[in-house]
Amino acid sequence: MRIRIPATTANLGCGFDSFGMALGYYNYLDFEEASKASVQIVGHGAKHLPVNAQNLILRAAQAVYDSTNSGSAMLSIIAHNNIPLSRGMGSSSAAIVGGLYAANHVLGQPLSKDKLLLLATEIEGHADNVAPALLGGFIVIVHEGNEQRVKRLALPPSLKSVLAVPDFTVSTKRARFILPQKVMLTDAVYNLSHAAFMVLSLAEGDLHGFGEMLKDRLHQVHRLKLIPGGGAVAQAAQAAGALGCAISGSGPTMIAFYEGEKEQGIAIGEAMRSAFALERIQADIMLVSPDNIGTLVV
Repeated sequence: MRIRIPATTANLGCGFDSFGMALGYYNYLDFEEASKASVQIVGHGAKHLPVNAQNLILRAAQAVYDSTNSGSAMLSIIAHNNIPLSRGMGSSSAAIVGGLYAANHVLGQPLSKDKLLLLATEIEGHADNVAPALLGGFIVIVHEGNEQRVKRLALPPSLKSVLAVPDFTVSTKRARFILPQKVMLTDAVYNLSHAAFMVLSLAEGDLHGFGEMLKDRLHQVHRLKLIPGGGAVAQAAQAAGALGCAISGSGPTMIAFYEGEKEQGIAIGEAMRSAFALERIQADIMLVSPDNIGTLVV
């Protein structure tokens, strides 16, 4: 069997640790029951990701078996990793969701998507990437004590994204360490108002309103210090006609959005690439449509 898991982008500026979006760029897992657990990596991470029980896919698969008292997850898995690692595009979330989904499918789907999402959040530590990877679309996540609540909006097909993926990595741990523990009240209000406006804009199909809200005062100003040229990339994207631009997840990838023909996306991408090049940083440009499906068997 084969499953497909989308890349994701989290935060989207004002929605720190609360917003996530699925992207139409995918990892694939081929899997089957076997006499022993094994994993093979093809693509990103093939040379350094573990292929033993410490592999994130196998760990996630085992979590499903443990949750259902099904013994050991004896699965043979081939992971086709197209999503770049440690670039803010949800590579770890794709591994977690892929392992959970594969194991649940082999066992006859004893766990609901809500339960799979809870397991994924426990493994990942937060849900802003795993939720859109599993469910697709635009996701809002709220934590109230031990309760996790999720709302989902379908993304309009006219909303397109351009990702500038630089040739260096930023670890999520480092990107979190750089953030302050306290923020100004005015900055908190700024983000609250922008986040509310963004969600309402998406719900109404107002993509210009959505793009204008890809700003924040809580995390991007600090994380841009880890992304040489990141601020200039955002400015270049908007000057080239983007609706808005933000750090994708914890970075270093920058994501811009546009509504229009492919040629416009190409122009935005070239502007972003050139801005990175001024810092002597090479960046790959990806034009990606939204994903409203999430993980599925193909």
